[in-house]
Amino acid sequence: MVHGSAGWSMDLSEVYSRLFDHRPVVQAEIRYFVKEFEEKRGFREERGLENVDSTIKEFITQSFPDVCEDLGSSIPTVLPRLEAAIQITNRIQQKEQEADQSDRLQASRERRKAEWEAFVKEQHRKAAEVEADHTKAAEWLKQQYAAMEKDLAKFTTI
Repeated sequence: MVHGSAGWSMDLSEVYSRLFDHRPVVQAEIRYFVKEFEEKRGFREERGLENVDSTIKEFITQSFPDVCEDLGSSIPTVLPRLEAAIQITNRIQQKEQEADQSDRLQASRERRKAEWEAFVKEQHRKAAEVEADHTKAAEWLKQQYAAMEKDLAKFTTI
């Protein structure tokens, strides 16, 4: 079944408008948004913004000059106080570092003391071991010399 060229192009334009032309949908959404924003909310947002604007203008004209004046008179005294505070914190930090270093030194001393005590204990044990070996060797030599004297005495009495 063959359609005429006019019927075919009309179908294409209708398909194109349904698929790619979103203007009617977007316009409907815009109308709904404007209606919702303007009618139902009764310009609440606009009044809120006007209140904020008037508050800011009032602050700028009345309070801001006083604040600037107070800051101008306070800043010269604040700077020396800040410098003093920095010096105090630096001293505190230095004392903490010294305390940490002192604690580390103390721990190191205690560790070395324990190592020294263990070393001395080991040396005493080894000395006792050597002394015991020496005593055994001396006793063995005494027995050997005693046995040799007996043997020598046998030969001299003959």
